Amino acid sequence: MVSFQSKFAHDIEKMREWRETLGYAVDSYDGYLVQFDRYCGAFFPDADILTWDIALSYLQTKREHCDAYVDVIALRNLGRYQVLLGKEACVFPVDYFSYKKRQLPYIMSAGECRRFFQAADRYPHNPANPLIEYTAAVIFRLQYSTGMRPQEARLLRRQDLDFSHCTIYIADSKRHKDRCIAVEPGVMEMCRNYDRIARGMYPGTEIFFPNRNGNRHGAQAISTLFHKCWEMAGNPDVLGRYCTPYILRHNFATQTLTRWMEEGRDFGQFLPYLSAYMGHQTFRETCYYLHLLPERLSKMEYMDISGMIGGAP
Repeated sequence: MVSFQSKFAHDIEKMREWRETLGYAVDSYDGYLVQFDRYCGAFFPDADILTWDIALSYLQTKREHCDAYVDVIALRNLGRYQVLLGKEACVFPVDYFSYKKRQLPYIMSAGECRRFFQAADRYPHNPANPLIEYTAAVIFRLQYSTGMRPQEARLLRRQDLDFSHCTIYIADSKRHKDRCIAVEPGVMEMCRNYDRIARGMYPGTEIFFPNRNGNRHGAQAISTLFHKCWEMAGNPDVLGRYCTPYILRHNFATQTLTRWMEEGRDFGQFLPYLSAYMGHQTFRETCYYLHLLPERLSKMEYMDISGMIGGAP
């Protein structure tokens, strides 16, 4: 549970609630807002309206960070909300970091993908959080094999997985759209084995991927876990922010389309199914991946889930 302490706290909390009613994940920018909140508490203790001086002063401290654009988005959201309240807050223009939007999503090579999952499989044991080594091995494979959004995977409840029919119900996803997806039996068996372990450690929780307190993981916690696995794999870090859990979703989409192309399938017939499966709001979101295909035509290695925590009690 995040805690805001500056005089911006009230508006930040209300903004989070407002965005949730619009269908956005409530905690998407929590880590960035907490940092901003702490900064204002220390350097602008009496301020409660986002001015250009405050915003630019704060962003100056983040200028060397590769994800500073996310801070801009977080502050833009706060500014927009305060303007709706009738306050004279600053609002960054939508194209303030437009050059970032032209960057293509990062697509892993076969070697990077293989090394990443090998690293996830050997994630070190943590006595204070004994389930995390299993979570690392399973949650990212689940995302990779289904194209789930990171928040969809970490918010899953045990009741959402139907092992008898090999389906997963994704409730209240982006813009409050529910969907039910079919999942490969081998992946579901991996999840079943994980669930046995998790139930043994946290019998009272309904969260499928519980943290050490039996609650849901925060977005930042899963992102940190991803980066630890990425570093353990020895994969390059030159792309900085683009190496996030979301690349697993991008890889699912491009590899599915590549496979269809190699099989000679009619994209016009099959793209609507992929769009529905991935929970896209518009068909255009799915078509976006088509222009990534020319450089992805080489055969990709798919994940090997054989032996994945198969001996779990």
